[in-house]
Amino acid sequence: MNKTNQKEQTGIYNVTFNEKKVTPIQINIELIELIEDMLIKSIAMYIKGYHNFKTDKGLGAEHIKLHLDKNSNGFIVIDELLNLGRSLRKYTEIFKEPFIEKNGAKIYEWENQDGARFRTIVDKLKREGHSNTPLFPFDSVIITFYSDRNLNEPMQFKNPLVAEHYEKIAQTNELSIVSQLVLKSNVKFNQEDKKDIKQHQSNKKTKSNDFEM
Repeated sequence: MNKTNQKEQTGIYNVTFNEKKVTPIQINIELIELIEDMLIKSIAMYIKGYHNFKTDKGLGAEHIKLHLDKNSNGFIVIDELLNLGRSLRKYTEIFKEPFIEKNGAKIYEWENQDGARFRTIVDKLKREGHSNTPLFPFDSVIITFYSDRNLNEPMQFKNPLVAEHYEKIAQTNELSIVSQLVLKSNVKFNQEDKKDIKQHQSNKKTKSNDFEM
């Protein structure tokens, strides 16, 4: 594990479960500094945030950690949360840019090897008068992070490039499975053919011996 991943995991854990209020998560592999705006474009802030149980709305760690309950809609495991930064960097490595919603929110989506799909929403944060929101606004804040586990239907990717990417992977996997089945079937038939030939030769030999007698 490199220092970036280790530092991020510690920061995410402390914001989620301890008293730390905010920690940066590097999204792009290479930092792109906008000197004129004094902003780092490739950083998203993971903040303590809040969850309002009356409205079932919120943002940040207090909202996201509810998905750690295995019975929750959008269930995620702790390792997936701690490695969120690595997943976001992998996303930008493949797709370069997030999908932008009409309201300006940035959508990052991906699928793991088990077929579970994930979505992270990053947006600007204004001071909302809550004790767990920062006193100053951030340009990029991780609002929520969840999967499609325990949902009634699989997650439909909002980004058409992401959808196309995983459709191609699924088609490739299906072709691979079909090829393996065909190969196994051919091997089975060949083995059965050889068995039939041997049986036929054995029967022929027996008949020949009977005839000679």
